[in-house]
Amino acid sequence: MEKPDVSEPCRSITDQPHNCNLHRNIMKQPLFTFLAIISTATIQAAEIVAVAHPGENLAHDQIVVWSPLFQAAWDDLHRGLGAPVKIDPPNALMDRLDHFTWKADAVMPRDHWKVWAGDATKDLIDKANAEAARMTGEKKGPFQIEPRPNARIALGLLDRDLVFKKPLHRSVDAPLVFHSAVGTKPKVRFFGTRRKASGGYGGVVRVLAYQAGSHALQIASDADDSAVLYLPEKPVSFIESCAKLREWRSMKLAGAYGSAQDPALHEKDDVRIPVLKLANTTDFVPLLGSERYFENGGPWKLYKAEQRLKFQLTEKGAKLRVEVATGIDAFGEPPPPPPMTPRFFHYDRPFFVFLWRDGAEWPYFGAWIGNGTPMEAYKET
Repeated sequence: MEKPDVSEPCRSITDQPHNCNLHRNIMKQPLFTFLAIISTATIQAAEIVAVAHPGENLAHDQIVVWSPLFQAAWDDLHRGLGAPVKIDPPNALMDRLDHFTWKADAVMPRDHWKVWAGDATKDLIDKANAEAARMTGEKKGPFQIEPRPNARIALGLLDRDLVFKKPLHRSVDAPLVFHSAVGTKPKVRFFGTRRKASGGYGGVVRVLAYQAGSHALQIASDADDSAVLYLPEKPVSFIESCAKLREWRSMKLAGAYGSAQDPALHEKDDVRIPVLKLANTTDFVPLLGSERYFENGGPWKLYKAEQRLKFQLTEKGAKLRVEVATGIDAFGEPPPPPPMTPRFFHYDRPFFVFLWRDGAEWPYFGAWIGNGTPMEAYKET
């Protein structure tokens, strides 16, 4: 995979039991349910779309986000009702959510998420807000909901600051030209590493794949999760991309040091990732408006299903203190390195970004970046 040589230097990258149980308050009259999700992420923009399930079709010219926090709240919202026996009218998205199989505790970031579910009482809302405030360190919780008779609610929070083991470098002197799916080519701010600096990221940046027209990187955090970036040869769905990344994450490239299949970055590698900042609020009620009957009663009807999401990606990973250790070899000059194959990990056209725990089947956040909306514009100085 060849990339045109970039002669302009980029100075900054070359210098060196948590769930509350649902009550079985099943009544013969139609009841209503409430669902609210709060998760990590950004800036309101019409170009940003949220999906409730990874199997939904993507608008590949837009920014599309997904987090299984919505799935976790959906699961707890209906816990204790038994299996759904009727959905009127039939609703494919509801059916997908009902049959999604996963292990939430293995997927979601440890100690950085929670779902509160039960009857829609003031006590439960107050409890959720108090515990959410302790999780985030804020003065009060995020849930602004009124109690509701004969209703049940599920409130979810995901709040994770992922910090890279070693920060990458933000470009100062040069932009990245992003070739968006809508045909625009904005100049944007980016971070990464190149030349000799790339050789210092062993154990931090793992090469998952480097193929014709496609590549993927994993950037380790200071915990058991990572940022995973995947630039596909052609647009695919979240499910397809996750399946491919599961395969790559489960094995390891076996190329020699400096080769095209070297599993670690080496001194000829060039990494460029746009700085991202996005926000989205989505109401899923129009997509989930059917009445639902369960083994233990019904019908139930969703009256609120809101997700608010913010996401930011920078050279540090997130706003948290980072400590870096350096060392020097006292045993003289090392032997000359073998010939190296230059590799270009440029995320300069639509790509996926995920936050993913080690060993988990699914990421706990994913975004398809189809255009430059969430990127920081580059301005000539």
